[in-house]
Amino acid sequence: MNIYQQIWDADQTGSGIKPILAGTGGDPAHGYVKVSPEASGDANTKVLAEVVIPASKSRTYDLVRALFDNYALDERDPENETAHEREEVHNLLAAVVDTAPMQVARRYVEEATDTVISLERWYGTLLDQWFRRFSQSGDPDLSGFEHVFVGEQEGAKVQGYHFWYKYYLDDGLASQIDRNRLPGFRDDRIVYLRGKYGDGQEAFPESVTISYRWDAADYDRGKIRPLTKPTGGFFVGCSVEGLMAMGAVRAHLGARAPKEAVINGARYDLKVFRSTNNQHIRTFYPMFLGPAGEVPEGGEPTGGSSPTFVEGTVRIIAALVNPVGEDEDQETVTLINTGSTPTSLEGWALLDAANHRYVLPGMAAPLGAGLTTLVRLPRNSIQLSNKGGEIHLLNRDGSVVHRVSYTKGQAEEQGRTLTF
Repeated sequence: MNIYQQIWDADQTGSGIKPILAGTGGDPAHGYVKVSPEASGDANTKVLAEVVIPASKSRTYDLVRALFDNYALDERDPENETAHEREEVHNLLAAVVDTAPMQVARRYVEEATDTVISLERWYGTLLDQWFRRFSQSGDPDLSGFEHVFVGEQEGAKVQGYHFWYKYYLDDGLASQIDRNRLPGFRDDRIVYLRGKYGDGQEAFPESVTISYRWDAADYDRGKIRPLTKPTGGFFVGCSVEGLMAMGAVRAHLGARAPKEAVINGARYDLKVFRSTNNQHIRTFYPMFLGPAGEVPEGGEPTGGSSPTFVEGTVRIIAALVNPVGEDEDQETVTLINTGSTPTSLEGWALLDAANHRYVLPGMAAPLGAGLTTLVRLPRNSIQLSNKGGEIHLLNRDGSVVHRVSYTKGQAEEQGRTLTF
């Protein structure tokens, strides 16, 4: 399995919803988006015919929606970011940085670059890649997030705009983006022109390639500007964190991730362009290549099978990896249930960097909402190396619910409990 399929699968356990073809049934509890890949149609064609996002998955959709009206439409215009808008960026990054697809992406980059990446450093990587502004070709304030997730104006054309959820809102629910900034303008701001499919893409609801007109909101000038996207494409069903995780891996220079991906039986060329200094994402989008044959090589930076990551509410928040005196029977790991309901930890386990497993003892009673539990590691269980390492929390199915890593420098001080 290649890295992009791993990220996609992890995202589906979290905020990602399942893309399905129109005319098939979906599971409302998991969430779904029905895709109508019409080869031709009228202006009222709804490519994303029906979308169900359950309340349990809505948080990051709400947070990313708050950013959609923060940007100047014309890429030649300067951006005037307010303190409130910076807070909205932080709120989104804080919510997505440690999600299941991001854990998969961070672990891949760690293994590919042979470095330990703290959560704070990964946050900084995402901030630099997606949100840090840069100038290029005379345009003063560009960012990867604006280009990919929001869309920009270049003359009469749309630049970027590769996020299915933004398209879905613009295609009938645009006032949810406006937040009353453009009262009186119509909710439906997508005029479908035609499908641009080939090589059997219509059979794969995970992506679309279409031509459309976008009646884009120019909030700075209080008007609508009709723009055209002759050919546009995007993945369907992935959350903001899922798409950001794939883009972060693909754009990371040190990771040297594959340029091609196989996702649910289809091949894609993952196009990425960076800023002139290579530090920021300029654009990221998939190009459908056809049904998959073999998985492209280079999908894993190291040998062996990779763990399955799933979204969960129980997290590792602290660990004592270098106790004062002898380590045996003194190392500890602290867990917290961040959810709103108790969670049974019976059969759960901790895994160290050497794949030693320790089943959590005495976990018959569920861990209450908001409560913590301290796990003391006995002799001959897992070992937390003072030279740096990682700790995995596994559920009873053996899937990774959470993962943390630490460096040799963090573990040098005896008796210090590390927080994650």
